Amino acid sequence: MLIRAAYHPLRHRVRSSAIVHVGPRQAGVQMATVPASTRGTVHGGAGASIAPPPLRFVIAVAACSSVFPLLAWVAGAAAFRTVALVVALPMLLGLVGVTAWMDRTGRWPDTRAAILAGALGGMLGTLAYDLVRVPFVYLLGLQLLAPIDSYGVLLTGADTSSGLTMFAGWMYHVTNGIGFGIAYAVIATRRSWGWGIAWGLFLESVAVFSPFAARYGLVSDAAIAWLPIALAYGAHLPYGAIVGVFGQRAPEVAVTARTWVRAPVLVAIVAIAIVIAVFTRPLVPDADWDRGTAVADGPSAVILGGSLVPAWLRVPVDGCATVENGDATAARLSTGASMEPGAIAQVCGSRPGTTRVRVNDVPFAGGWLLVDPTLP
Repeated sequence: MLIRAAYHPLRHRVRSSAIVHVGPRQAGVQMATVPASTRGTVHGGAGASIAPPPLRFVIAVAACSSVFPLLAWVAGAAAFRTVALVVALPMLLGLVGVTAWMDRTGRWPDTRAAILAGALGGMLGTLAYDLVRVPFVYLLGLQLLAPIDSYGVLLTGADTSSGLTMFAGWMYHVTNGIGFGIAYAVIATRRSWGWGIAWGLFLESVAVFSPFAARYGLVSDAAIAWLPIALAYGAHLPYGAIVGVFGQRAPEVAVTARTWVRAPVLVAIVAIAIVIAVFTRPLVPDADWDRGTAVADGPSAVILGGSLVPAWLRVPVDGCATVENGDATAARLSTGASMEPGAIAQVCGSRPGTTRVRVNDVPFAGGWLLVDPTLP
């Protein structure tokens, strides 16, 4: 009878004091100790503990594929939803399949541990990244978390935001954090955790120096939003540090996590989804949302309590959305239009990206116009 031992990454590591013979075995021949950076690691073939570099690169690219829809959209190259369904989803499912195959066959235990540790580190790092930004949202009124809601609108292809799009946006945000963590861990397994900080800063640099910055108002012809950019870089420090520590200690993290639960990544994702669902209520009827979307055909909203309901309105370039003032007081839109109670007006956008639609000077008042260049 063939009995397969349970997976344990630490048991697959060769002794750190391994000696390599250089030249024939004879007296006086020089001996070389394995470098510290490669101790405990066997690369390559059937008995290897780490997958070959080309495969690890493919795994890293697949793990990062969730960001491809966003990059394609901000570049105006393709619709967010199309790239998500045609490119990102198959690649992510392929990553899950390859990971399951490695787990089933026992191949490359250190790479399997890196995927698990990277996923968990990415989740925890994303939590830290958001928690660092939350105080500035409420103390300074900065809309640092607003882009996450737009991701859900783009991912679902909806005309307006809703509880469902908010849920989709936050799950997409978490997926990105997980994927970036996996990509780092499989490439930089056991490297110093400081490289994780460099990885986090690199990720933010991609956003700042790509069309993302212009689409989300970080950079414009008039000014550069230095404070939000600085806060974003600062928030990537704890993200990178956590991902770096988990990647450096991947085998230990994998063993510890699997002593708690058999499928730690799946359990963690389900728990996160439940928490997000509690806050976004994706399937709960909303009378205010129904009222806003019924104002007119196409994207529309109603002003209630100084806020647009729904908060996000998606239109094509040079397209318009309809807004009704449902409050008992007059509102003045950022476009300059004054709206008496019960009045209806249109808000239009000519520049691709996000535009704030204000109704007064209160920090969180109004809503957003999402001008989608991929809409006909």
